Amino acid sequence: MADAEEVVNDVFMAIWERHSELLEQESIKSYLFRAVKNRSLNQINRNKVIFDDINEEMPVASKDHNVLDHMQAKETGAKITELIDKLPTKCRQVFLFSRMHELSHKEIAELMDITPKTVENQIGLALKFLKENF
Repeated sequence: MADAEEVVNDVFMAIWERHSELLEQESIKSYLFRAVKNRSLNQINRNKVIFDDINEEMPVASKDHNVLDHMQAKETGAKITELIDKLPTKCRQVFLFSRMHELSHKEIAELMDITPKTVENQIGLALKFLKENF
């Protein structure tokens, strides 16, 4: 119950921070459902047991390769974030709605008051930029 309340509070805080963008939309119902779903999944992932939290005396398979993988993943994530920040504003917003918030092209189009084809084009441009510069 506490996790559910935290998720809902997080969604409301995100809405409050971006209320000027969202108020222009006719309906934010799909956004709310998707935001709660995504934040719930994130909460579940955060609550999973991490190998580093397990008592060192317990027999566990070697995790040396996980450290390297973790470092590489962190560096890759930082590079991708840096490249996403270099995208034009509208392109970045469309890309983040699509990839981070997992909104459909139609939902993004409604949210940003653009056509689904424009959404598709902006995502294509973002992916092309990321591929060329990564």
